Amino acid sequence: MARDDFPGSVRDILAKRVGMRCSNPSCQQPTTGPRSTSSAIINIGVAAHITAASSGGPRYNFQLSPTERQSAQNGIWLCQNCAKLIDNDELFFTVELLNRWKESAEGKALKAVKGKTQMELPVTPANIELFHRKVSITLERHDYLLEVRLINKSKVVLGQHYVELVMPSRVLKNPECHRLYISDRSTRETAFFRVASQSDYPEDVIYPGDPKVVITVNYFITNDIYMSRGTLLDTPVKATLYIQGHDPITDERPLKELQNF
Repeated sequence: MARDDFPGSVRDILAKRVGMRCSNPSCQQPTTGPRSTSSAIINIGVAAHITAASSGGPRYNFQLSPTERQSAQNGIWLCQNCAKLIDNDELFFTVELLNRWKESAEGKALKAVKGKTQMELPVTPANIELFHRKVSITLERHDYLLEVRLINKSKVVLGQHYVELVMPSRVLKNPECHRLYISDRSTRETAFFRVASQSDYPEDVIYPGDPKVVITVNYFITNDIYMSRGTLLDTPVKATLYIQGHDPITDERPLKELQNF
């Protein structure tokens, strides 16, 4: 089956609308620069399809016409690494997520072109924080509950967002049983959790000034882990909040700060 690839004009539009940078908010790598010769350029950017260019590809939408698949609305500008990444995990990198990336990247490029004005005020719409508390204590082991909390610092209801949590797998018991555990992003050393808001659900609404716990995870520190004082306690626990149109917001701490053995 023929592929509905982007024409050169669409690739040019996608690149320029994001300032020639990768649209992945965790990357934002410049994709164009000079070669050693005076008139040549290097390009590591890719006009990637949000829904696949042909049947069988990632996120394919049979309802689109060939013209729609070839349009700028169906494309996102990424570096080569991120373009490969999104097609290797289509369950995680959904159409909705890629469209949020695209909108955020275009918004940042527009702000950069306009420059700062006296009327523009920096706004952090929300904050994310890690909290922990003891659940049970024995001589050999302390059990804790980790909470990832959001607080809406804006004057309106917090829009669509998602939160990612990364922490050491070794201090978790059966993390794969957690409803927010993402097995494809996790390893033997690192557990990855993700939750996304659904604006249609009342329980996902975060009102101005309201704190809300969005992820809870039980973990433990054994006497052996504590006494070893090894690299495990220095391993970061990282929670990141992504909100459409804003830079990611992160709270990152070493594991040793989230226990008091």
